Amino acid sequence: MKDHVHERIGFREIDQDGNAVQAVSPHVPETDPPRTRLAVNPFIIALWVLDTGLLWLGFWAVSTAAAGMMGPQPYQSAQSAQFTYMMLSNAPYALLAGILITAGLLFWHAYQWQKKRSARP
Repeated sequence: MKDHVHERIGFREIDQDGNAVQAVSPHVPETDPPRTRLAVNPFIIALWVLDTGLLWLGFWAVSTAAAGMMGPQPYQSAQSAQFTYMMLSNAPYALLAGILITAGLLFWHAYQWQKKRSARP
């Protein structure tokens, strides 16, 4: 029966949800199962690590510079004064970058969560 009417008739297996399942034939070897994607995005993990580092660096710089300026110091070397100045001048930018990256990552996670929730019936 190789006519055009019988060629259009086909059978397929379905699972309990009605999704098509590949039929298993004893004459055809099974193909490898599809690879699953990683559950976590490595770029997002790298951003979280960068964010943690920036926030830690900012808080450390502020606390180090503030401790250096508050203590009783009969003399202060020029190198420690320069180091304190560099810490105080760069710490706000590290803190701002950390806060902005945190906000961006939280919005990204909220968007991903919302997308997963809306995909469910």
